[in-house]
Amino acid sequence: MKREIFFLNQKEIVRYWPAAAILLVFIASLLWEWKKNVPEAPPVTRTTFAMDTVIQYCLYGPSAEKTVAACEELLSRLEEQLTCTDSPDISESGDVRRLNRGAGKEPVEVSESVMQLLLRSQELSRWTGGLFDITVGPLTRLWNVTGENPTVPPQEEVEQALSLVGDGLVLEPEGQTAFLQREGQRIDLGAVAKGYACGFLREICEENGVTRGYISLGGNMMVLPDSAEMRFGLQNPLRGGEASVIASLSLEGQTMATAGGYERYFEQDGVRYCHILDPRTGWPAQTDLLSASVISEDGALADALSTALFLMGREEALAFLKDSDCRAVLVDSDCRVWLAGDVEESFHFQLVESSGFRLAESIREGGD
Repeated sequence: MKREIFFLNQKEIVRYWPAAAILLVFIASLLWEWKKNVPEAPPVTRTTFAMDTVIQYCLYGPSAEKTVAACEELLSRLEEQLTCTDSPDISESGDVRRLNRGAGKEPVEVSESVMQLLLRSQELSRWTGGLFDITVGPLTRLWNVTGENPTVPPQEEVEQALSLVGDGLVLEPEGQTAFLQREGQRIDLGAVAKGYACGFLREICEENGVTRGYISLGGNMMVLPDSAEMRFGLQNPLRGGEASVIASLSLEGQTMATAGGYERYFEQDGVRYCHILDPRTGWPAQTDLLSASVISEDGALADALSTALFLMGREEALAFLKDSDCRAVLVDSDCRVWLAGDVEESFHFQLVESSGFRLAESIREGGD
């Protein structure tokens, strides 16, 4: 059968174009309605344990499963490199464990990523006046707050451990070496490692085209940019538990890190001792803050600063935030909530009225 081919000349194109355009618009609208009505694929969710905390994944998209697997592999590598825990389940060849073993003896070669984290930690330590300090390892080992049988150590042991905190970490970026100058010194990256990991997790998601969802690492929540409809709860520091929140907010494209003494602690003689140790005193934090949360695209900054603000206490923390452009949420022992920066406007912060907490009157003045 002879196949006929029809061509439209310029006049015919002009003649039929309005009808064709209407048809195209109609087809496009049908496709849009079909896309809206097609059920969205459920997210890939998973709960695991790594870096001494519970990891929760909720990622959307066709490559979400592959992305979760890549994130798990990354966290496994980071845990091996960054942990200071004396555990037979973790490789002895990790950079931080080797660095601690070499204290007072010799410099240790470390990976580029660990070197960058150590350098960033020194920078953050200077910025916070030493309240964030990764050399608190002797104190965390002495107190062993999250161990099986923690107990209050004698003051002389606290003072001995405290004498090893502060100066003494020498970094040589060109040679990729790190050295703790005094025997007995120890690095503990627990207040920054998970926030630092959030940056790598975000990169993995971006590389795989996953732009919606979140990954929770204990007190660190990394949220992807296309997650505007998701809302996240700020935990009640007096009650604890995921179901008890005092406020909600959106966090698209950000990481929020929260420091508080309401989850990891032990009690002795009616006194509660939390896991956040003060490098000024050698003792667990004594503060009028119940929790401190920092919101930033920089996970390491959010993690480290939340710890420092918690140790500062309300007045010092508010003064610090007023001179910076950081976004933060502070909850004090009087059940008042203080916001720094544009948290209310940019992240649609809403207090749960029934929680018993109230917004501080000077909320819009502090922290700009």
